[in-house]
Amino acid sequence: MKYKVENNTQAKSHIKLINYLPNIGIDKAKEEIINGLKAVPKYISSKYFYDEKGARLFEEITTLNEYYPTITEKKIISTKIKDLNLDYADLNIIDLGSGDHSKIRLFLQQIPKEYLSGVKYYPIDISESTIVRASENLSQEFPGLKIEGIVADFIHQLHLVPKNRKRLFCFFGSTIGNFEDDQVKAFMQSIGGQMREDDSLLLGLDMIKDISVLEKAYNDSRHVTARFNKNILSVVNNMVCTDFNADDFDHLAFYNPEKSRIEMHLKARKNITVFCSGKPFINLRKDETIHTENSHKFDSSAIKNIGAWAGLKVEKILSDDNKWFSLVYYKK
Repeated sequence: MKYKVENNTQAKSHIKLINYLPNIGIDKAKEEIINGLKAVPKYISSKYFYDEKGARLFEEITTLNEYYPTITEKKIISTKIKDLNLDYADLNIIDLGSGDHSKIRLFLQQIPKEYLSGVKYYPIDISESTIVRASENLSQEFPGLKIEGIVADFIHQLHLVPKNRKRLFCFFGSTIGNFEDDQVKAFMQSIGGQMREDDSLLLGLDMIKDISVLEKAYNDSRHVTARFNKNILSVVNNMVCTDFNADDFDHLAFYNPEKSRIEMHLKARKNITVFCSGKPFINLRKDETIHTENSHKFDSSAIKNIGAWAGLKVEKILSDDNKWFSLVYYKK
């Protein structure tokens, strides 16, 4: 499928694509990465996992037996969405951090066909290629669906989300678990400020459970998660001209019970000097780590607090039989 480019918008039939990332600028992204690598302790934001290779690796992770979150959430979407009795008439679906379109595909399958032509779908992600691929596939399966992809950082550019008609914000995958507590509060206050009286939010939350189940999910036997974690160094190399060698690092993932979260790190296998544009940039000692991701786990009290920060009320909680994962439906 080819796209006609007009005023920074690509369009074909029911599909449009608007790229707002230049409004933030690559310089800001570079500054964020550099500041993280020079911090103590060092870190790289998890949003930089998702170049084209990273997106493919994450899709592979979601098919692993050990990685229960995606399998469980998809089952909830496939079997329990009808319990929400949603009003699909003239609805905009705002998919925050849309990524792999397999979840929204299952969601769209639950919409009665007579309402689908009145639904407009807005996938929002920082990966343009991911949005294009998802839009192409979804437009073929749901030919009456109108799609307008938005390439943006929804954390900083949430105000760019269209405000016409009633909106259902979907934030799947427990992605909110990647945020620190203060970031969760700030984000929910932001989304609450954007939402109007007829808007709603469907939020995926990974629940606290047995530690062995949690740690196996991030240390799979095929080492796909390890490759995914190390790929972030390739993204950094391309963005800020560093010379990280992924072979110099081990994948490290463990549950931190004090903070109720899985942490992912890259652990230096030896003393390392990293160069940037040919000049010495940072040093890492053997066993020093770069923190790449947090994945917080939640309980029932967190569900209420998260909604309260946004001025939202819990309407319904959809969970699997094991109570491992929850889809929480909030209304303004």
